[in-house]
Amino acid sequence: MSIRALTTFFLSALVIATAAWPAWAAPQNREHQQIFADLRMLQEQTQQLRLAVASLAEALAKVGPSLDEQSETTRKMFADQGLVIGALTDNARILREKLDATNVSLSKDSHELETMRQELTAQRTLLTQIITLLTPAPVVDPEAVAAGAAGAAGAITEPGTVPVQQPTVPLPTVPPPPQNPQRAFDSAFGDYARGDFDMAITGFEYYIKIFPTSPDAAKARFHIAESYYGKGAFQEAVTAYAQVITLHKGTDWEPQALYKQGLAYEQLGQTARAKANWELVKASFPDSSAYMLATQGLARIKK
Repeated sequence: MSIRALTTFFLSALVIATAAWPAWAAPQNREHQQIFADLRMLQEQTQQLRLAVASLAEALAKVGPSLDEQSETTRKMFADQGLVIGALTDNARILREKLDATNVSLSKDSHELETMRQELTAQRTLLTQIITLLTPAPVVDPEAVAAGAAGAAGAITEPGTVPVQQPTVPLPTVPPPPQNPQRAFDSAFGDYARGDFDMAITGFEYYIKIFPTSPDAAKARFHIAESYYGKGAFQEAVTAYAQVITLHKGTDWEPQALYKQGLAYEQLGQTARAKANWELVKASFPDSSAYMLATQGLARIKK
């Protein structure tokens, strides 16, 4: 039986009981009437509460799908933003790589232009000197020449005099034009690739001397060390790798030089120094190509 039916039954019973009671029961009747009024108010409040609960349930039923839809929209929005951020990151990385490549290319081009300028200057100097040599001598009066010759003869035949020797004009010397940096590097690298390490060392040292600010100077110095290592001069290789590490700190050649210097130490039997080099590569250059090689080297030493 529902609460409403029970409440109705109880109220009806109270009405009948109140009608049947005698007059002396008036105080009790008033008390029962108060209880009846309270029950009636409780019934109305219960009904209002039931309506409110029904309205709330209906509102929740409408809000639930909306919340799910909003949650799905938010999730999709964050996923789209993640894709956009990833794409922007990739684009920024590509642009940075292109910018680095452009800077290197511009630096090389500037060295090429400087070399061309020096070559043009040397050729202009050579051309000027050739023109000077080809310019005919000025016409001299024959009588003046004869008088000068007679005076010279008299000066020679006169006893006690020393003939005056005319100074000779030295031939012009033109310094050789500087070699193109790319050709110089390619020539030295060709010797290195053929295994002619002595010629490669000479070529790379010449390149560094003539073009010390070239962007390939670090690469040339690294290949000097590689040439020493290739010919088995491991102690000289250690020194050459140290120059790369010291003079080109912060470049991509530093971790490679550290790793290869460790190999040279290993060949010399100095495994403790080799281990120190490879541990430094792992600690300082985790994203470099030498990281995995250093890891393999450490594993090899521990066996």
